[in-house]
Amino acid sequence: MNSKKVILGQFFTRNEIWLRPQIKQFIIDSACKIAYDPFAGNGDLLKVASKLQLEVKGLDIDTSLGWEYNDSLLSIPHIPDGIIITNPPYISNYSASRKKVLSNVKNYFDNSCYDDVYLIALDKMLEAEDYVVAIIPETFINSVYKQKQRLYSVTVLEENPFVDTDTPVIVACFDKRIKSLKEVKIYKNDDYVGDLQFINDKRIEPQHIIPMTFNDKNGWLGLRAIDLTDISKQIYFDYKDNIDYDWDKGIKVSSRLYSLIDIDIEDKYKKDFIQKANSILTELRNNTQDIILSPFKGNMKNGKRRRRLDFRTARAILEKAYESLNIGDNYEKQLRLF
Repeated sequence: MNSKKVILGQFFTRNEIWLRPQIKQFIIDSACKIAYDPFAGNGDLLKVASKLQLEVKGLDIDTSLGWEYNDSLLSIPHIPDGIIITNPPYISNYSASRKKVLSNVKNYFDNSCYDDVYLIALDKMLEAEDYVVAIIPETFINSVYKQKQRLYSVTVLEENPFVDTDTPVIVACFDKRIKSLKEVKIYKNDDYVGDLQFINDKRIEPQHIIPMTFNDKNGWLGLRAIDLTDISKQIYFDYKDNIDYDWDKGIKVSSRLYSLIDIDIEDKYKKDFIQKANSILTELRNNTQDIILSPFKGNMKNGKRRRRLDFRTARAILEKAYESLNIGDNYEKQLRLF
Protein backbone atom coordinates (compact mmCIF):
# COMPACT_ATOMS: atom_id res chain seq x y z
CA MET A 1 0.00 0.00 0.00
CA ASN A 2 1.32 3.44 -0.95
CA SER A 3 0.93 5.13 2.45
CA LYS A 4 1.57 8.60 1.02
CA LYS A 5 -1.29 8.23 -1.44
CA VAL A 6 -3.58 6.86 1.29
CA ILE A 7 -2.76 9.66 3.72
CA LEU A 8 -3.21 12.37 1.07
CA GLY A 9 -6.22 10.68 -0.52
CA GLN A 10 -4.56 10.97 -3.91
CA PHE A 11 -6.09 9.37 -7.00
CA PHE A 12 -4.79 10.56 -10.35
CA THR A 13 -7.03 10.92 -13.41
CA ARG A 14 -6.22 9.86 -16.96
CA ASN A 15 -7.02 11.42 -20.36
CA GLU A 16 -10.34 13.15 -21.03
CA ILE A 17 -12.94 10.56 -19.98
CA TRP A 18 -14.40 12.97 -17.43
CA LEU A 19 -14.96 15.85 -19.90
CA ARG A 20 -18.39 14.91 -21.26
CA PRO A 21 -20.15 17.39 -23.63
CA GLN A 22 -22.44 18.82 -20.94
CA ILE A 23 -19.48 19.41 -18.61
CA LYS A 24 -17.47 21.08 -21.34
CA GLN A 25 -20.42 23.36 -22.07
CA PHE A 26 -20.77 24.22 -18.38
CA ILE A 27 -17.12 25.30 -18.26
CA ILE A 28 -17.50 27.40 -21.40
CA ASP A 29 -20.76 29.00 -20.19
CA SER A 30 -19.15 30.02 -16.89
CA ALA A 31 -17.09 32.55 -18.91
CA CYS A 32 -14.21 32.02 -16.46
CA LYS A 33 -10.71 32.50 -17.83
CA ILE A 34 -8.66 30.44 -15.36
CA ALA A 35 -8.89 26.71 -14.63
CA TYR A 36 -8.02 26.48 -10.94
CA ASP A 37 -7.16 23.20 -9.22
CA PRO A 38 -6.50 23.45 -5.48
CA PHE A 39 -5.71 19.70 -5.38
CA ALA A 40 -3.62 19.72 -8.55
CA GLY A 41 -1.72 16.43 -8.15
CA ASN A 42 -0.17 15.49 -11.49
CA GLY A 43 -2.01 18.32 -13.21
CA ASP A 44 -4.01 16.02 -15.48
CA LEU A 45 -7.24 18.00 -15.21
CA LEU A 46 -5.47 21.27 -15.88
CA LYS A 47 -3.86 19.82 -19.02
CA VAL A 48 -7.32 19.00 -20.34
CA ALA A 49 -8.68 22.41 -19.31
CA SER A 50 -5.85 24.20 -21.11
CA LYS A 51 -7.23 22.79 -24.38
CA LEU A 52 -10.31 24.93 -23.76
CA GLN A 53 -8.06 28.02 -24.00
CA LEU A 54 -8.04 28.55 -20.26
CA GLU A 55 -5.11 29.71 -18.18
CA VAL A 56 -4.24 27.25 -15.42
CA LYS A 57 -3.35 27.58 -11.76
CA GLY A 58 -2.62 24.73 -9.37
CA LEU A 59 -2.07 24.28 -5.65
CA ASP A 60 -1.23 21.17 -3.68
CA ILE A 61 -0.13 20.01 -0.24
CA ASP A 62 2.47 17.74 -1.87
CA THR A 63 5.27 20.09 -2.92
CA SER A 64 7.11 17.29 -4.71
CA LEU A 65 4.58 17.66 -7.53
CA GLY A 66 5.83 21.15 -8.36
CA TRP A 67 2.84 23.27 -7.33
CA GLU A 68 2.60 26.19 -4.93
CA TYR A 69 1.95 24.82 -1.42
CA ASN A 70 -1.52 25.09 0.07
CA ASP A 71 -3.51 22.86 2.40
CA SER A 72 -6.81 23.25 0.57
CA LEU A 73 -8.74 21.19 3.14
CA LEU A 74 -8.22 24.12 5.51
CA SER A 75 -8.77 27.04 3.12
CA ILE A 76 -8.60 27.89 -0.57
CA PRO A 77 -7.64 31.38 -1.71
CA HIS A 78 -10.04 33.07 -4.12
CA ILE A 79 -8.76 34.06 -7.55
CA PRO A 80 -10.76 36.32 -9.89
CA ASP A 81 -12.15 34.67 -13.03
CA GLY A 82 -11.37 31.21 -11.69
CA ILE A 83 -13.40 28.04 -12.14
CA ILE A 84 -12.27 25.20 -9.91
CA ILE A 85 -11.76 21.97 -11.85
CA THR A 86 -10.49 19.29 -9.54
CA ASN A 87 -10.38 15.76 -8.24
CA PRO A 88 -10.26 16.33 -4.46
CA PRO A 89 -8.91 13.74 -2.03
CA TYR A 90 -11.27 11.00 -0.82
CA ILE A 91 -10.82 9.25 2.49
CA SER A 92 -13.52 8.65 5.08
CA ASN A 93 -13.07 8.81 8.81
CA TYR A 94 -13.79 5.07 8.99
CA SER A 95 -11.42 4.19 6.14
CA ALA A 96 -8.61 6.28 7.62
CA SER A 97 -9.03 4.47 10.94
CA ARG A 98 -9.08 1.05 9.25
CA LYS A 99 -5.93 1.88 7.25
CA LYS A 100 -4.25 3.25 10.39
CA VAL A 101 -3.73 6.77 8.99
CA LEU A 102 -6.42 8.55 11.02
CA SER A 103 -3.84 10.56 12.95
CA ASN A 104 -2.74 12.16 9.67
CA VAL A 105 -6.23 13.44 8.77
CA LYS A 106 -7.99 13.67 12.15
CA ASN A 107 -7.62 17.45 12.38
CA TYR A 108 -9.78 17.88 9.27
CA PHE A 109 -12.65 15.95 10.86
CA ASP A 110 -12.44 17.59 14.30
CA ASN A 111 -14.54 20.63 13.37
CA SER A 112 -16.59 19.09 10.57
CA CYS A 113 -20.01 17.43 10.37
CA TYR A 114 -18.83 15.30 7.43
CA ASP A 115 -17.29 11.83 7.46
CA ASP A 116 -15.20 12.10 4.26
CA VAL A 117 -12.59 14.70 3.38
CA TYR A 118 -13.99 15.23 -0.13
CA LEU A 119 -17.11 16.79 1.44
CA ILE A 120 -14.91 19.06 3.51
CA ALA A 121 -13.05 19.93 0.30
CA LEU A 122 -16.32 20.80 -1.45
CA ASP A 123 -17.20 23.30 1.27
CA LYS A 124 -13.82 25.01 0.91
CA MET A 125 -14.13 25.10 -2.90
CA LEU A 126 -17.61 26.61 -2.85
CA GLU A 127 -16.45 29.21 -0.35
CA ALA A 128 -13.61 30.19 -2.68
CA GLU A 129 -15.27 30.27 -6.12
CA ASP A 130 -18.68 30.61 -7.77
CA TYR A 131 -18.05 27.80 -10.25
CA VAL A 132 -16.77 24.33 -9.37
CA VAL A 133 -16.34 21.11 -11.37
CA ALA A 134 -15.41 18.21 -9.09
CA ILE A 135 -14.83 14.50 -9.71
CA ILE A 136 -16.16 12.93 -6.52
CA PRO A 137 -17.56 9.58 -5.30
CA GLU A 138 -20.99 8.67 -6.66
CA THR A 139 -22.18 8.13 -3.10
CA PHE A 140 -22.49 11.93 -3.04
CA ILE A 141 -25.90 11.61 -4.75
CA ASN A 142 -27.33 9.93 -1.65
CA SER A 143 -25.42 12.10 0.82
CA VAL A 144 -26.86 14.83 3.03
CA TYR A 145 -24.40 17.42 1.75
CA LYS A 146 -25.73 20.82 2.79
CA GLN A 147 -24.93 22.77 -0.40
CA LYS A 148 -26.68 20.59 -2.97
CA GLN A 149 -28.80 23.63 -3.85
CA ARG A 150 -25.80 25.03 -5.69
CA LEU A 151 -25.57 21.98 -7.93
CA TYR A 152 -26.06 22.60 -11.64
CA SER A 153 -25.61 19.03 -12.87
CA VAL A 154 -24.37 15.57 -11.93
CA THR A 155 -22.80 13.22 -14.48
CA VAL A 156 -22.33 9.55 -13.61
CA LEU A 157 -19.15 8.22 -15.25
CA GLU A 158 -19.33 4.51 -15.98
CA GLU A 159 -15.89 4.44 -17.59
CA ASN A 160 -13.21 4.67 -14.91
CA PRO A 161 -11.23 7.94 -15.17
CA PHE A 162 -8.59 6.85 -12.66
CA VAL A 163 -5.27 5.10 -13.05
CA ASP A 164 -5.16 3.58 -9.59
CA THR A 165 -8.66 3.03 -8.16
CA ASP A 166 -12.05 1.76 -9.30
CA THR A 167 -14.04 4.00 -6.97
CA PRO A 168 -17.37 4.81 -8.72
CA VAL A 169 -17.43 8.54 -9.43
CA ILE A 170 -19.51 11.39 -10.76
CA VAL A 171 -18.66 14.83 -12.07
CA ALA A 172 -20.56 17.42 -10.05
CA CYS A 173 -20.91 20.93 -11.48
CA PHE A 174 -21.79 23.78 -9.13
CA ASP A 175 -22.57 27.41 -9.84
CA LYS A 176 -23.41 30.35 -7.59
CA ARG A 177 -27.21 30.24 -7.95
CA ILE A 178 -29.37 28.60 -5.26
CA LYS A 179 -31.92 26.36 -6.96
CA SER A 180 -34.43 23.59 -6.36
CA LEU A 181 -33.47 19.94 -6.87
CA LYS A 182 -35.83 19.90 -9.85
CA GLU A 183 -33.40 22.21 -11.64
CA VAL A 184 -30.39 19.93 -11.07
CA LYS A 185 -29.72 17.86 -14.20
CA ILE A 186 -28.65 14.23 -13.92
CA TYR A 187 -26.70 12.52 -16.71
CA LYS A 188 -25.29 9.06 -17.16
CA ASN A 189 -22.23 9.49 -19.35
CA ASP A 190 -23.64 11.70 -22.16
CA ASP A 191 -27.32 10.81 -21.69
CA TYR A 192 -29.80 12.94 -19.75
CA VAL A 193 -31.64 10.86 -17.14
CA GLY A 194 -33.82 13.41 -15.37
CA ASP A 195 -33.54 15.90 -12.55
CA LEU A 196 -32.39 15.23 -8.99
CA GLN A 197 -35.91 15.70 -7.61
CA PHE A 198 -37.17 13.05 -10.06
CA ILE A 199 -34.58 10.58 -8.73
CA ASN A 200 -35.42 11.40 -5.12
CA ASP A 201 -39.14 10.98 -5.79
CA LYS A 202 -38.56 7.46 -7.07
CA ARG A 203 -37.12 6.32 -3.75
CA ILE A 204 -39.33 3.97 -1.79
CA GLU A 205 -39.32 3.63 1.97
CA PRO A 206 -40.43 0.65 4.07
CA GLN A 207 -43.64 1.00 6.07
CA HIS A 208 -42.97 -2.04 8.29
CA ILE A 209 -46.33 -3.59 7.51
CA ILE A 210 -45.10 -7.18 7.68
CA PRO A 211 -42.32 -8.73 9.78
CA MET A 212 -39.23 -9.88 7.93
CA THR A 213 -35.69 -10.62 9.04
CA PHE A 214 -32.59 -10.27 6.88
CA ASN A 215 -29.51 -12.49 7.29
CA ASP A 216 -31.55 -15.25 8.90
CA LYS A 217 -30.00 -18.65 8.13
CA ASN A 218 -33.45 -20.18 8.42
CA GLY A 219 -34.91 -17.84 5.81
CA TRP A 220 -36.34 -19.29 2.59
CA LEU A 221 -36.00 -16.21 0.37
CA GLY A 222 -32.58 -15.54 -1.11
CA LEU A 223 -31.33 -12.13 -2.18
CA ARG A 224 -28.28 -11.49 -4.33
CA ALA A 225 -27.91 -7.82 -3.40
CA ILE A 226 -25.15 -6.94 -5.90
CA ASP A 227 -24.64 -7.14 -9.64
CA LEU A 228 -21.91 -9.58 -10.56
CA THR A 229 -19.74 -8.94 -13.62
CA ASP A 230 -21.73 -11.63 -15.46
CA ILE A 231 -24.79 -9.73 -16.77
CA SER A 232 -26.97 -12.81 -16.21
CA LYS A 233 -26.30 -12.54 -12.47
CA GLN A 234 -27.66 -9.21 -11.38
CA ILE A 235 -29.50 -8.19 -8.19
CA TYR A 236 -32.27 -10.73 -7.72
CA PHE A 237 -34.77 -12.28 -5.32
CA ASP A 238 -35.35 -16.05 -5.58
CA TYR A 239 -35.70 -19.27 -3.65
CA LYS A 240 -32.38 -19.68 -1.91
CA ASP A 241 -31.62 -22.94 -3.75
CA ASN A 242 -31.86 -21.11 -7.08
CA ILE A 243 -29.07 -18.68 -6.21
CA ASP A 244 -25.53 -19.98 -6.54
CA TYR A 245 -24.11 -19.16 -3.13
CA ASP A 246 -22.86 -21.02 -0.07
CA TRP A 247 -25.53 -19.87 2.36
CA ASP A 248 -24.24 -21.95 5.28
CA LYS A 249 -20.81 -20.31 5.24
CA GLY A 250 -21.64 -16.93 3.75
CA ILE A 251 -24.50 -15.50 5.79
CA LYS A 252 -23.53 -13.50 8.87
CA VAL A 253 -25.23 -10.74 10.81
CA SER A 254 -23.03 -8.24 8.94
CA SER A 255 -23.66 -9.66 5.44
CA ARG A 256 -24.66 -7.03 2.88
CA LEU A 257 -24.01 -8.60 -0.53
CA TYR A 258 -26.17 -11.70 -0.10
CA SER A 259 -28.95 -12.35 2.37
CA LEU A 260 -31.46 -14.97 3.44
CA ILE A 261 -34.77 -13.41 4.40
CA ASP A 262 -37.33 -14.87 6.76
CA ILE A 263 -40.79 -13.66 5.74
CA ASP A 264 -44.06 -15.49 6.35
CA ILE A 265 -45.53 -16.26 2.93
CA GLU A 266 -47.72 -19.28 2.25
CA ASP A 267 -46.11 -21.73 -0.15
CA LYS A 268 -48.85 -21.25 -2.76
CA TYR A 269 -48.02 -17.52 -2.98
CA LYS A 270 -44.21 -17.70 -2.95
CA LYS A 271 -43.59 -17.97 -6.71
CA ASP A 272 -45.86 -15.02 -7.54
CA PHE A 273 -44.38 -13.05 -4.64
CA ILE A 274 -40.84 -13.52 -5.98
CA GLN A 275 -41.87 -12.56 -9.51
CA LYS A 276 -43.62 -9.43 -8.28
CA ALA A 277 -40.65 -8.36 -6.15
CA ASN A 278 -38.29 -8.73 -9.11
CA SER A 279 -40.73 -6.83 -11.33
CA ILE A 280 -40.81 -3.90 -8.89
CA LEU A 281 -37.00 -3.96 -8.69
CA THR A 282 -36.65 -3.95 -12.49
CA GLU A 283 -39.10 -1.08 -12.88
CA LEU A 284 -37.24 0.93 -10.25
CA ARG A 285 -33.91 0.34 -12.00
CA ASN A 286 -35.25 1.12 -15.47
CA ASN A 287 -37.06 4.30 -14.43
CA THR A 288 -33.92 5.77 -12.86
CA GLN A 289 -31.30 4.12 -15.07
CA ASP A 290 -29.95 2.50 -11.88
CA ILE A 291 -28.91 5.80 -10.30
CA ILE A 292 -31.25 5.21 -7.37
CA LEU A 293 -29.16 2.20 -6.32
CA SER A 294 -25.81 2.38 -4.56
CA PRO A 295 -22.77 2.07 -6.83
CA PHE A 296 -20.45 -0.90 -6.48
CA LYS A 297 -16.84 -1.04 -7.63
CA GLY A 298 -16.23 -2.17 -11.18
CA ASN A 299 -18.55 -2.69 -14.12
CA MET A 300 -20.48 -5.60 -15.54
CA LYS A 301 -19.20 -7.11 -18.78
CA ASN A 302 -21.60 -4.93 -20.76
CA GLY A 303 -19.88 -1.81 -19.38
CA LYS A 304 -22.70 -0.82 -17.02
CA ARG A 305 -21.78 0.03 -13.47
CA ARG A 306 -22.41 -2.65 -10.89
CA ARG A 307 -24.99 -1.74 -8.27
CA ARG A 308 -25.93 -2.82 -4.76
CA LEU A 309 -29.41 -3.01 -3.23
CA ASP A 310 -29.49 -1.83 0.37
CA PHE A 311 -31.70 -3.78 2.76
CA ARG A 312 -33.91 -0.77 3.51
CA THR A 313 -34.95 -0.51 -0.14
CA ALA A 314 -35.16 -4.32 -0.40
CA ARG A 315 -37.62 -4.32 2.51
CA ALA A 316 -39.73 -1.65 0.81
CA ILE A 317 -39.79 -3.68 -2.43
CA LEU A 318 -40.92 -6.82 -0.62
CA GLU A 319 -43.65 -4.88 1.18
CA LYS A 320 -44.94 -3.51 -2.12
CA ALA A 321 -44.94 -7.01 -3.61
CA TYR A 322 -46.85 -8.32 -0.58
CA GLU A 323 -49.48 -5.61 -0.76
CA SER A 324 -49.94 -5.75 -4.52
CA LEU A 325 -50.72 -9.47 -4.41
CA ASN A 326 -53.15 -9.07 -1.48
CA ILE A 327 -51.49 -11.96 0.32
CA GLY A 328 -53.53 -12.41 3.44
CA ASP A 329 -56.05 -9.80 4.50
CA ASN A 330 -55.32 -10.07 8.19
CA TYR A 331 -51.77 -8.73 8.57
CA GLU A 332 -51.63 -5.81 10.95
CA LYS A 333 -50.29 -2.65 9.34
CA GLN A 334 -49.65 -1.08 12.70
CA LEU A 335 -47.17 -3.84 13.57
CA ARG A 336 -43.79 -2.39 14.46
CA LEU A 337 -41.54 -5.24 15.43
CA PHE A 338 -38.29 -4.00 13.92
